[in-house]
Amino acid sequence: YGFVDRVLVVDVPESLQIERLRQRDGSDEESARRMLAAECDRLARLVAADDVIRNTGDRAALACQAFTAHRRYQELAAPARRQR
Repeated sequence: YGFVDRVLVVDVPESLQIERLRQRDGSDEESARRMLAAECDRLARLVAADDVIRNTGDRAALACQAFTAHRRYQELAAPARRQR
């Protein structure tokens, strides 16, 4: 990933991901597992990540983590913007 400075991954355990897929789509567990199998492996995503947001809580908790990450990325980008 040499074309990016950082990689952010929003992570959730597979069991919770399956539960959420089933609730959202009304699909069975097998279909949910097939959907996950079509994505990049969770471990590979985590290995590639510089930063991880854990999406195991409610939307407010996720929003708080995303806001914190956004502020951090703005801080990291500030020196580069000043050099232009």
